[in-house]
Amino acid sequence: MIRAILIDPFTETVSQVTLVDTKLQTIYSLLGCDLITITSAFGANMVLDDEGLLKDSESQRYFKVGIDSQPYAGKALLVGATPDGDFDSLHEEITTEKVFEKIIFFKPSEKYLEESKEIKFIPF
Repeated sequence: MIRAILIDPFTETVSQVTLVDTKLQTIYSLLGCDLITITSAFGANMVLDDEGLLKDSESQRYFKVGIDSQPYAGKALLVGATPDGDFDSLHEEITTEKVFEKIIFFKPSEKYLEESKEIKFIPF
């Protein structure tokens, strides 16, 4: 059993989950995706929907890990790692309360999303 934390911008919640296995299909089902990517946050692995930013912006939800963070789209899973890189339980000091304090949930306006897709040139 692996202790992990699920960040859900659709319900704006951060909750502890227990993984009974770490098969890709289990992770896909939990995150609601077909392809994952892994980055780091909170001193742990953060597993994300690799295509989250490409999905329909009207039905997608987003979050940041602090004000200076890049935006992430869709659900995310925080898990620990073994020295070999396999998923493992999170360290006990990583709690849902600490994670929730840093997460900023948001849904940008359509205007913002369209403007962010444009390439902007800034003169020197």
